[in-house]
Amino acid sequence: MTDTTARQVSPYGPAPRTPGELTSLTQLLTENPARPVHLDGFLPADQAARIAEAVRAIPHWASSPALWNEDLLATRPATAEEFHAASPELRAAIRQVAQDIPALFDDDSAYAEPLRRGLSDFFVFAGMGPVLVDLLARWVAAEGPLTTNIEFARYDRGDFLGEHSDTDSDTLFVLNLYLDEAYTEGDGGVLGFRNEQGEEFLMPPRYNSLSVMPIRHGCVHWVTPWLRDRVGRQTVSIAARLVAAPAEAVSHA
Repeated sequence: MTDTTARQVSPYGPAPRTPGELTSLTQLLTENPARPVHLDGFLPADQAARIAEAVRAIPHWASSPALWNEDLLATRPATAEEFHAASPELRAAIRQVAQDIPALFDDDSAYAEPLRRGLSDFFVFAGMGPVLVDLLARWVAAEGPLTTNIEFARYDRGDFLGEHSDTDSDTLFVLNLYLDEAYTEGDGGVLGFRNEQGEEFLMPPRYNSLSVMPIRHGCVHWVTPWLRDRVGRQTVSIAARLVAAPAEAVSHA
């Protein structure tokens, strides 16, 4: 992905937030019980349109069905046939995830150059450069430097994510940037979050809004079924975690 590493700066940059929003973000990792944050208008309009166009144009997507194990404590990947043959209570999740992202930057890629630049600039902004990680560290008062992992997802009719916690990972919090310009209320695909005291928060995937939720024990989240007869709810999912200390990084090599 040479295009992304060659750039040192990115034209992407989030819109300013209100004092109240900044206070909520600062408390994201420490507030008890936990409370997610939902921000409208995350990017300036022209920037949101640019990355939305680039994500919609990604050519290769694959469905990623998962089933609960019989003990309902962990999930496993499944084929589409296995997923639809399983009883509803064992169906954990199904959605589409973008594939072959590095190939989009190959010299012979059919992915148009303006789209390539839009996606490349976003990678620099959100993962390969300092802009977003430094901003997030200030937003949430992180205890150390952060690193991010980026995934692109979309939903076909009936796709959903069942309740889960993601606490088996080292993720501190997750951001979801929603890029479906045609989304309307009633389309489904709502992100739900339940905290340690059973309080529930619902975050509809409004275009150019950003959900930010902590990952911690006692909290779960889910996505309600997508109800439209079209593929939609294009999402950039960004998982943030602390950068491993050098000794820890070596021990996991």
